[in-house]
Amino acid sequence: MSKEYTSQSEKVARYYDEWQEGYDRVYGDTIQAFRPTETAALLKYIISSAAITDGQKILDAGCGVAGPAIRIAEKFDVNITAVTVSLLQADRASRSVTDKGLTSRIQVYCADYHELSAHFEVNSFDRVLFLESLGHSGEPAKAIAEAYAVLRPGGSIYIKDFYYKEPADEYWKGRISKTIDNINRLYQYNTLNLTKTIIALRAVGFEIHFIRKFAFKDDISIRQEFESRFNIDIFGGEPEFAPAEWLEIKCLKPAL
Repeated sequence: MSKEYTSQSEKVARYYDEWQEGYDRVYGDTIQAFRPTETAALLKYIISSAAITDGQKILDAGCGVAGPAIRIAEKFDVNITAVTVSLLQADRASRSVTDKGLTSRIQVYCADYHELSAHFEVNSFDRVLFLESLGHSGEPAKAIAEAYAVLRPGGSIYIKDFYYKEPADEYWKGRISKTIDNINRLYQYNTLNLTKTIIALRAVGFEIHFIRKFAFKDDISIRQEFESRFNIDIFGGEPEFAPAEWLEIKCLKPAL
């Protein structure tokens, strides 16, 4: 497949080409910052929230090295299209899928999730998953519209990500702004705005099924280990606090 990247997409591709080895050393094959202690518990939660079952056709948008896709395919008789903008991640994911004997259930593509309808059949997927990946988008409204296009009527989008807080207090507004700027710069992110995300979802026709906090306690130790090991300081030397809300969002494409 040919691929055309937006400027942000190219930056994200380069970021993971350069940083994947570091993520391997700390996160393993599942790059998820907001998580319970055990990866198996995280995937069990995602599977339940996204309502994944046998027979589904799933698109994992921003699949990394396919850790979540592999775990889902090991548990369910599904067909997963795993998409990453990083060539290194795509190569790694493809090798892992082959090693696990899951090539009949998972197909890996190096492609931009802003161009899904150019690469994949429209109205064909039962689920589109953005697992801490939509926040990498330079054009989240476009990514959402593309997800809508490839979902079949009655299908759903599941988004796991964080949204910066917007307090009235000027002190905290300033601290949040500086911290989010650091996150965006150091992680090649574009931290999402909740209101704009909801507007984008509704604008293309999605119906909101739920927007909610996660029902598990976040184990921050893995994220802290990663940042400590690689000298990443998102708080600018100040005490750690919560500049954003972690939320899970599920929306439905109306059935015909």
